[in-house]
Amino acid sequence: MTRPTDPIRDHHKMLHKQIHDLFQYVEGLKKFGAQERGRLNDLITFLKEEVLPHAEGEEKYLYKKVGELMNNPLFTKTMELDHQHIKQYISELETEINNVYKEAADGTIAKIQTAASKLRGLMEPHFQKEDDVYLPLLDEKLSAEQVYLEVIKPMHSHSGGHGHGHGHGHEHAGHGHGQSHEGHGHGHSHGHEGHGHKGHTCG
Repeated sequence: MTRPTDPIRDHHKMLHKQIHDLFQYVEGLKKFGAQERGRLNDLITFLKEEVLPHAEGEEKYLYKKVGELMNNPLFTKTMELDHQHIKQYISELETEINNVYKEAADGTIAKIQTAASKLRGLMEPHFQKEDDVYLPLLDEKLSAEQVYLEVIKPMHSHSGGHGHGHGHGHEHAGHGHGQSHEGHGHGHSHGHEGHGHKGHTCG
């Protein structure tokens, strides 16, 4: 059964898969050379260019709509605090990666893994809370058209196309739009193919 928020859920699945794979790589680090630095720099780029714009768009549009539906703008406050911590942990991880070569390799890798573990431990349940609490609320109270126009489309515009390629096939029959939104499936290739994760094709 198709749900109005399925495009958001699909995007979350894509993000979660990429995050899982990247953090698995960090957990398995045994040494640190040019290749490892490149892969970790890709991870930071992904987090800053895909995940953070996604979080900002959620606060501005998804969380705002949830607050309206619940008639309580504070309803999403704890999730906004999660975003603040996610941003902080990304910064901590970037700092540890940049500190490589300033101290023993084993100690550096351990610090990178600790910072990545903190970030992963917050991000994964955060996505689950959105999928299991917020999105069902939208599915119950809004049509697919409303979810697209009031949440998905402005989130996509807010991020400038990064992170929100939901690949909407809504024809909007009867609404006079007459447009198929396949154009939202931007294939953002950040040159990651050489590091084992094939571009961030959102859609």
